[in-house]
Amino acid sequence: MSAELFDRNFGYQCPEELEGSLDLQNGCANCCKFNRWGTLVAVGSTDGRVYIFDFITKGMVKSWPAHALPVSALCWSRDGRKLLSASADTTIAIWDVLSGAALHKIKFASMVTYAAFNPRDDNKFIVLQVAFPPTVEHLQPRAQRVLTNDIPGANDDSVSCMSYDRKAKFIITGTAKGKIIIYDATTYRCVSWCRQNSLQQIRQIHVPLKSRNVLTNSQDRIIRTYSLEDLLKCQNGSTVEPKYKVQDMVNKTAWKSICTDSDGVFTCGASSKNHSLYIWEACTGSLIKILHGTKGESLLDVQWHPSRPVVLSVAQGVVSLWTQAHVENWSAFAPEFRELEENGKYEEKEEEFDMEDEDADDGANTNDQDGEEDEIDVVTLQPEEFMASSDEEDVAQFIPDATLKSGPLWFIPLAPEIENPESIGLDKRPTNEVEEEKTGVAPAGNKAPKGRKPK
Repeated sequence: MSAELFDRNFGYQCPEELEGSLDLQNGCANCCKFNRWGTLVAVGSTDGRVYIFDFITKGMVKSWPAHALPVSALCWSRDGRKLLSASADTTIAIWDVLSGAALHKIKFASMVTYAAFNPRDDNKFIVLQVAFPPTVEHLQPRAQRVLTNDIPGANDDSVSCMSYDRKAKFIITGTAKGKIIIYDATTYRCVSWCRQNSLQQIRQIHVPLKSRNVLTNSQDRIIRTYSLEDLLKCQNGSTVEPKYKVQDMVNKTAWKSICTDSDGVFTCGASSKNHSLYIWEACTGSLIKILHGTKGESLLDVQWHPSRPVVLSVAQGVVSLWTQAHVENWSAFAPEFRELEENGKYEEKEEEFDMEDEDADDGANTNDQDGEEDEIDVVTLQPEEFMASSDEEDVAQFIPDATLKSGPLWFIPLAPEIENPESIGLDKRPTNEVEEEKTGVAPAGNKAPKGRKPK
């Protein structure tokens, strides 16, 4: 019993049930991506539009047409002010999130399957195209660097997936024959390469937000977790055994996409056959939960919230929201609270709701009044240190500006919609016209307009 209470209150949490979905207003979702803080969600659709949702309210705050064909990849910049979108129309666009304006638009030779900002420099991003080697793109000044593959057997092998590491010091690529090749992100030279214990294609590489691990999703239906240090220190061409690996032992399910929480404690695999999410504990490999969506749907993408036990899944054009099961426990707020089977008359205790205790000393009342006069600062913003690791250098810089002209973008301001502006004094007509309409009499000193007699 004590272990159960400990896990419920202090242990790690994972999603347990379907809460709802994001309203795309007749849009058909294809992929999604959280920003660094999990306050905004970008959704790419099959008609090329990009939608921005406020995750707190679950409401759409902005949308714009981005591409002519479906959006294939999305990525936020580190400060949340820019959004990268890649599409099947062979273009990549960089957008200003606050205004929705296109900052850059680049045409490529083939369909772009993956693109991502450098986690520490939004002037650089990596691109993976169909039938072309991976490249690193520089925006200003415009330049392109090709990541060359000089390892033995490179002519018969091609890069199938790629990703930056957490600190953007290395670029990690996976090949169609199960090789992992790591490049230096500054010199673009190969620093290490190794093999998995399988020759199957590596379909996806995932790097947790606050972990030094690297996860691979392979064609052999096994999700492997490696330590980045082990991949860097291994002898070139050697076979590296994973730290952990998970799979569906019963159905041998293939995984369309994988994700983890920010610490890499849980691993989530999205089934490629149906709308099912498998969640494992990474260190033990034990299956914790299987979340089943609507039958007959096929998953396209899955994303884990950066700081909460929330998962977004994209299936059949719908973005589903999976959260914890919330149980109301009023006794946690008031230990003396007890539930009543039927209403009863409440008997007030003596001095229960008095502002001051008449029987208490005068000094105690004075101290209580002094405590109520303490000022609480609700204006000054503090950086979100929980989103950074212990060796993060620029935590203090991630404080939003009240004017939204600089600093990180946590939220997008949205003016409220007012059905009847006249009822709250927002009528923009001259005061004399408003008064005449209400009273039926023109104000004194004002002449009636031509062609019109005063009532």
